[in-house]
Amino acid sequence: MTTPSRPERVLVTGGGGFLGGAVCDRLLRDGHHVIAVRRPGTPLADRRAGDLEHAEADLGDAASIAALVATTRPEACVHLAAVGAVTRADRLDAELVAVNALSGLRLAEALARVGARRLVSCGSSSEYGPSPEAMRESDPLRPDDPYGAAKVAGLHLTSAAARAVGLEAVHLRPFSIYGPGERDMRLVAGLVSALVDGRPIALTGGRQARDFVFVDDVADAFARALVAPGVTGEAINVGSGRETTVRHLGLLAADVAGADRSLLRFGELPYRAGERFAWRASTSLADELLGWRASTSLARGLRLTVEALRADRPALRSAA
Repeated sequence: MTTPSRPERVLVTGGGGFLGGAVCDRLLRDGHHVIAVRRPGTPLADRRAGDLEHAEADLGDAASIAALVATTRPEACVHLAAVGAVTRADRLDAELVAVNALSGLRLAEALARVGARRLVSCGSSSEYGPSPEAMRESDPLRPDDPYGAAKVAGLHLTSAAARAVGLEAVHLRPFSIYGPGERDMRLVAGLVSALVDGRPIALTGGRQARDFVFVDDVADAFARALVAPGVTGEAINVGSGRETTVRHLGLLAADVAGADRSLLRFGELPYRAGERFAWRASTSLADELLGWRASTSLARGLRLTVEALRADRPALRSAA
């Protein structure tokens, strides 16, 4: 593989989402022409700078994928679109399988037909299943929920299709992404929103742990994977390599937001069935193959998240 020396036409599925917006912004700054794909009927993301094109497609439909790629004719693709990531679906319904398991395969075949160079797909740390140790790419994949299982299927099907058609493919596994623009139904966003508003927030006892990684750092990893040499066929973790309990996260977020810690109502919620009390990435392969490490500390990432939220709320900004 030859690393491209010029900007490319890059298709970004899920371009209207939380991570998708950050990836589109990063690729635009790198000079690429970006085609941001969203579901039909989804509002346009607010992108005011750079060479950005918008497209709609149903990633659960093979004909829609084929038409999208034939029309836009990208030279590379970052495939972020997924369903069930927030709710961690408890059953393998048709949409979960069609989007998370099959869309990568269909994209690989369609991309090869237009002569595209590379497909970078987005997996999930849920592909591993629970582990008390840092999760390494060489570990067996033993997902314990349908979302993770569908992502594993998607990895294998996409990789097999890419090999069959001669398309370069690399798979990234982000851990717990957070940052500005995340929906309030997610842990960090909901926590920060409540603290900035001065509202109490019900939490579990907070013993469960996660590997939190800032959204712009994750976007950087995807931008690197798009052009890095020697990564075809690899699956690469994208995490901080550090484990943080929900209790520590909450206390730190309260301090960063200047909020009273008493707003954190630890113990008011029960732990979920199958809760994960250890969750951390091994990041040595990302360092080796992409030259990437998470560079944003949790304190700084929370500060940026709080500042972005306050900037969107003039009344809070004037009262701060």
